[in-house]
Amino acid sequence: MKFFLDILADEPETWTFTVEKNTAIMVLTAVGVLCVVLALMIYRTRRIKRRTAAKLAEKNMEIRAANNKLLASINYAGRIQSAVVSSIVDVNEIFPNNFVLYRPRDIVGGDYYRALRCGRYSVMITADCTGHGIPGAMLSMLGIAALREYMVTEQDAENPGTVLDRMRTFIKATLEKSSGVSLDDGMDMTICSFDFDKMKIRYAIANQAAFIVRDGESIKLKGDSMPVGRYVREKEHFQTLTVNIEKGDMIYMFSDGLQDQLGGRECKKFLLKNLLATLVEIHNDPLNEQRVALEQTIIAWRGGTPQIDDMTMVGIRV
Repeated sequence: MKFFLDILADEPETWTFTVEKNTAIMVLTAVGVLCVVLALMIYRTRRIKRRTAAKLAEKNMEIRAANNKLLASINYAGRIQSAVVSSIVDVNEIFPNNFVLYRPRDIVGGDYYRALRCGRYSVMITADCTGHGIPGAMLSMLGIAALREYMVTEQDAENPGTVLDRMRTFIKATLEKSSGVSLDDGMDMTICSFDFDKMKIRYAIANQAAFIVRDGESIKLKGDSMPVGRYVREKEHFQTLTVNIEKGDMIYMFSDGLQDQLGGRECKKFLLKNLLATLVEIHNDPLNEQRVALEQTIIAWRGGTPQIDDMTMVGIRV
């Protein structure tokens, strides 16, 4: 004991150096250990991240492949739908002076139009099914299939209200579930049968709008405010009405996608009154210019607002 006390007493500088050295070694050792632990943690974290990133990349590839497959199917469905609505060639053959504005919100949509020749009548039909996208497109195919059965003869074209009655029965029966609960889906529709020899239109309207614009004034074609489908205030029959037409008249048939489009400073609907004002303003212009003017008007109104519904308008000059 005395020996160690003598050392401490005789060599204090040596003792202090030894303590400081040992302390430094311990600190460096601790720092080294911490660095190793930190490095291992970083390595492990990066490894987990790489594994996670690889799994996410694999999952994203699977999702992209599924999306591409779905998109390809929808694109093909769009081609099928484009094939069953009347081609521009067919429309031009039946109505030489016309324009068609047809803008589904998605690749496929619930709007459709048909131009037909039934005896002495030239028939134009516009329809707007419940919904848009794939559900609307499926319902539109159902409507087109029904028209192939119910709008064929001259007598059919002469009684468009009866055609709507038959279509309503067919739609309701088709959408009826086995449980007895019905789907409240259907379509708004306008059928105009033009008799250009007698300068008359026999027509029926199911919850849609159609107008004649003549000499700067719009004339609304009356109709029924019930759709082709199940409806709470359903009447027994759709009306068949007749209106005289004159040379130079413009007849406009359209779905509600145009007037309901949101836009403007306050993001409000375009409204029917503004649509009619546009039609009155352009009704004397060439047909293609009318279509372009309508598209530009709606695009300008939308601004950055997305298209919210399918849009269809057919214009026919007598």
